Amino acid sequence: MILALDNNQMTVERVCTALRSGQIVALPTDTVYGFAVDGADHDAVDALARLKGRDTKPFVFFIRKNHICKYATITHTRIIERFMPGPLTAILKKRTSVELPRSTESIGIRIPDTPFIGKLLDAYEQPLAVTSANRAGEQPHTSPYDIAEQFKEVTLVLNNGTLISEPSTVLDLTHTPPTIERKGVVAIMSIEGIYGDLVRINPEIRFNVLFVCTGNSCRSPMAEAILRTLVDPAFCEIRSAGTLHTFGMSASEHANAVTREYGGTLTAHRSQPVTPALIMWADAIFCMSQKHLEHVRQLVPAAQSKVSLLKAYAGKGRNGEIADPVGQGLDAYKAVAQDMLPALRAIAQDITRRYQEDA
Repeated sequence: MILALDNNQMTVERVCTALRSGQIVALPTDTVYGFAVDGADHDAVDALARLKGRDTKPFVFFIRKNHICKYATITHTRIIERFMPGPLTAILKKRTSVELPRSTESIGIRIPDTPFIGKLLDAYEQPLAVTSANRAGEQPHTSPYDIAEQFKEVTLVLNNGTLISEPSTVLDLTHTPPTIERKGVVAIMSIEGIYGDLVRINPEIRFNVLFVCTGNSCRSPMAEAILRTLVDPAFCEIRSAGTLHTFGMSASEHANAVTREYGGTLTAHRSQPVTPALIMWADAIFCMSQKHLEHVRQLVPAAQSKVSLLKAYAGKGRNGEIADPVGQGLDAYKAVAQDMLPALRAIAQDITRRYQEDA
């Protein structure tokens, strides 16, 4: 059955009744739709596992914020306070006295930032075991009607329209520094800003870097190519773009020449404009000037935490800008490379540190 989402108590009670009877419910969150069951009901959790096509992998639990301490040992309090409720899944050490189906020594906890989920968690006496609304290995379904049609085992689907989003960010807080286990809505740089230092990143995940200049023919391609010579490609993917709407231009002759001096190459480079999709792809965005920085922030205001001036990175050159060498001779391009180099070395060092055990 599809039920229109509202926040009245009658809807909350209807969902609670379904959960208490062991049924699977499809709920809209602040990211995507999820399948939910009573997290303490072994039979219901097993039914959810069969529906999902999941073997022994544990589920995430939705728990009221003031009840987290009943189930887990809270660490890195500032991160929890800042990002929960919100699109963050925190992995914490489970209390030894707690028994939950398919749980291990740790527990994944998520509190979606929606009024309805808040009311539901206030009303329901047990944690909810939740997973995204899809079968294992498939993309989450965005439509409540598709969910109702394809998953007959789901007895109640709450309709909040089409939901298209990145998933929640999964952050392991069971050790120091915390470890990114899945990238998602909450940016890595946002977490590091609250944590106060670099986090670790699961080696299966790559850190994405984007450089932005004007035409994407000299400064940003040079930064991209030089950084490639400084960092293990297994750790990151690096791209560049421009604020002008240009496609397919080769890098300038002088940019090519200078890049070769650093062991890099721009032979295959073709210009592209910076887009919202590129901004969302990136984990860190470095701009050559304040004008470029403001352009990126206007395109995607939510990207504020991961955008900075290249020269300001790690205190290199404070808020200075990288000069545009277009129309000048080879020496101007060499000077630009030298101006960028301290920040590029610092970026490479920090990327590497995020993947080291002792980071």
